[in-house]
Amino acid sequence: MSWQRWISISLVLGMLLLAFGLIMPAVFQAREAARRNTAKNNLKQIGLALHNYHESYRCLPPGGTIREDDAAMQGWIAMMMPFLDASPYYSWLDFNESWQSTANRYVFDQRLHVVLIPGVEQHYSDSGFGVTQIMGNPNLLHRNSDVTFEEMTNGTSFTWLAGEVTGDFQPWCYPFNWRPLGTKLCQGSASYGRPEWGGGHLLFADGHIKFFTDATSSQMLQRYDAAPPVATKTETAVPKKVFQTGDYRWDRIDLQSDPKGRDEYFATSLSGSANVLLKLNVYSQILLTEEEQKQPKSYLKGPRFLLEIDPTTDIAAALKATPLVDATSPEQLAANVKTLQALQKQLQK
Repeated sequence: MSWQRWISISLVLGMLLLAFGLIMPAVFQAREAARRNTAKNNLKQIGLALHNYHESYRCLPPGGTIREDDAAMQGWIAMMMPFLDASPYYSWLDFNESWQSTANRYVFDQRLHVVLIPGVEQHYSDSGFGVTQIMGNPNLLHRNSDVTFEEMTNGTSFTWLAGEVTGDFQPWCYPFNWRPLGTKLCQGSASYGRPEWGGGHLLFADGHIKFFTDATSSQMLQRYDAAPPVATKTETAVPKKVFQTGDYRWDRIDLQSDPKGRDEYFATSLSGSANVLLKLNVYSQILLTEEEQKQPKSYLKGPRFLLEIDPTTDIAAALKATPLVDATSPEQLAANVKTLQALQKQLQK
């Protein structure tokens, strides 16, 4: 009777495989539908933040603030942060410093989920900046722009503000986060849309979101791209720079210090898929009392950058030049040196 048992087992296995084959496409479709819904909601949040910014300042934020000496400072995503959520990040930024300044480094190394596309795992650049997968309309968000809704003579419901891009992601703090629609969606890394979805969402100036398939005609995309106001080539010019992005991650390593002190100290390490460290930074942060934590967000102080460690850094000497030397006992300092030296050995040379 053993052959009958094998037939029964084979039938059961066959039915399980058939059920699995039928269920998995539905699971995949449900997952992608959930991701599309989250992506749409993210754009709605961005639209609401931009509307609130416009309500407060009577114009949209500048696409990027560029000084007269051509120094690039901050971009539109950083400008709209106080209208996005209750995060303290905006109050931690020093807008007198550029996007590359170590004074703002901790904030700019963070992920902003609202400017990420669910399912796309490239969240950081190889230098550690959190990236955006959302780009703005260069006619509305460009160098030192101050565009108003009144200037959109085609109507806000026919003027796009921002959308999901296919690739060539950039740091969200970069002061040049705009890109024209082009003539075809999902056509290479410099285009808009998500190939897995067969198109992408666009946010319009009146706040509504619309999904366009990759079959959308070039004539329609060009009409949207040409909707007034139309910026000049000088206003929309961007540096010829492509950022390397990928599956990188930041980890936090707490360092020893006086538990009764006012500051805590920690390191952050950036690693890639091969678990090789690319960056190693050291920070301090004020520990707030219960009373101080009740103060407005503007009172809060973010982590203070102390130093970046590279493969040649003399860690013991470098730490002695920071406040950490006064906040630790000799034994704690030695333990911190040992911890950081172990991490230093993992840095990419």
